Amino acid sequence: MLERRIDERRRKDEAGLIAIDEHTTIPCIVYDISTSGVRLTLPETALVPDTFILHSACMEGMEVCRVVWRGEETIGATFGTPALT
Repeated sequence: MLERRIDERRRKDEAGLIAIDEHTTIPCIVYDISTSGVRLTLPETALVPDTFILHSACMEGMEVCRVVWRGEETIGATFGTPALT
């Protein structure tokens, strides 16, 4: 299988929270993480918008994330601020 990741990911399996807005969060598991992105698992990925804020004890602070790919229970996302349109 061709490896397309920019940075090496480290397995974490740590609890996290996806912030949808200032009143709504969704629990998730940070499956693995790198300096440029993260893979998350959660019961229903359709509830997660394309851009969201992620917080977990395995990270320093919070990160703005952008969904790169999405499965039924898994999301791959990059870190960084969203592009202005």
